[in-house]
Amino acid sequence: MPADREMNRDPHPSNPPQTTGTLESRLIVLVPILVGVTVILSAWRMLLGVAVISGLGWAWKQYQQKEQQRLSSLNALFYQLIQDNQGRLTALDFAMRGDISGTEAQEYLEERAREFAAGYEITDNGGMVYCFSSIKLPERYQTIDVVSVPAMSEPKAPKAVAPKKRRVVLPPPMNQTELATRLGVHPTTVSKNKNKPEFLDWSREKDPAGFAWTYAPATKQFFAIESEGDRKPK
Repeated sequence: MPADREMNRDPHPSNPPQTTGTLESRLIVLVPILVGVTVILSAWRMLLGVAVISGLGWAWKQYQQKEQQRLSSLNALFYQLIQDNQGRLTALDFAMRGDISGTEAQEYLEERAREFAAGYEITDNGGMVYCFSSIKLPERYQTIDVVSVPAMSEPKAPKAVAPKKRRVVLPPPMNQTELATRLGVHPTTVSKNKNKPEFLDWSREKDPAGFAWTYAPATKQFFAIESEGDRKPK
């Protein structure tokens, strides 16, 4: 009997499972979804990059505008102080009036001193005064004083005018290495002689332009002086 049952079975069933068709239908649905997700992720990254670059560009533009406004404000203050103080200005005064740090004030004045070939003066306590005696103020910073015209009088004999003294442009302040290079000696030689009383005469003999040099302990710099009567800062 079991053998008859085995012989009666159909070796080729009429309804096989439809696994292949189901898999293809799933792939048809999943592929567009995966493509869409990939496109969205790529577009999101691109948009994020564009947004970051745009933000950085805007921030840089704002920074440049603020720096330009700040520089214009410092320039106006500089010309005003020069006019009020007859061309003499210290880094401390400029820092206090401009509400900036001392280092920033000194860097600004050093740049202006190179631009206008300003001179320097050393005070008794080692401070430095910038002298802009030859500066010509821009028209927008000049003030106009209205004065009355006096009545015409008989012409007087012209007075003798003393010849103007030629203004000497002093070299900028230097550190020990820079001064040693200018004088043609080793930096240790400058260090050994900087506090000696004869340093003025010694440096004048070594200087190619004949300037005497003095050392300011407060700034640790050397300053050229114009005459022998200038005193060395304490």
